[in-house]
Amino acid sequence: MNIKLCPAFILHQRPYRENSLLLDIFSEQFGRISLVAKGSKQNKRGQSGLLQLYQPLLLSWYGQKELCTLTACEADGPRFILKAESALCGLYLNELLVRFLPITEIDSSRLFNNYKQALDALQSANHNEIILRLFEKYLLNYLGYALVLDHEVETGQLIDDQQRYYYQPDSGLYRWRQGLSLPSISGRSLQHLIDEQGFDKTSLNEIKHVMRTVINFYLGGKELQSRQLFGQLQQYSAK
Repeated sequence: MNIKLCPAFILHQRPYRENSLLLDIFSEQFGRISLVAKGSKQNKRGQSGLLQLYQPLLLSWYGQKELCTLTACEADGPRFILKAESALCGLYLNELLVRFLPITEIDSSRLFNNYKQALDALQSANHNEIILRLFEKYLLNYLGYALVLDHEVETGQLIDDQQRYYYQPDSGLYRWRQGLSLPSISGRSLQHLIDEQGFDKTSLNEIKHVMRTVINFYLGGKELQSRQLFGQLQQYSAK
């Protein structure tokens, strides 16, 4: 594979051997790719200065899909500047992509655009909770785990704003009953998520708990480091 100037973002980087970096990237045409940026730790200017989170890039590389070699890097616009809580939200999106996206070389242009729009919205720090919930929804759709939210699994009955439900990740939506350990959600809140508008504090809180249940299910119980950082921030803010 020899790719020339593909739009991409860096999701994560870490040292590799003596002077190189190992990059997890999210590319528009090929999804998630692992790249080696040779000599990047020595070269503090030019190419290596662009290898930052939230920087739109045009990347070139060659090699096998498991591990490729970066050959060229150009900026594809100004870097998104995420501050305070927005910076943690950005780390959460990146971690979701690293954890969930396989290295498959499958076109991911729609999800790539969703990610770019999310970064733009986080830069404005405008309704971060909504940004995260919608991106989780788009990611699940892309992975083939789309949430069926408009009707009950057992009866086929359409949701009612006044009723309460719970979501079973491997099957779908059910009517809530006492004694269940899964979080409940109103039909009203479900409709907000379906319509992607009309959110308020109550619906966002209910949607957050349901989405966390679904994400945790597909993570297989593995913890997200970005969630731990959120928890630490909340504890610090409460002092």
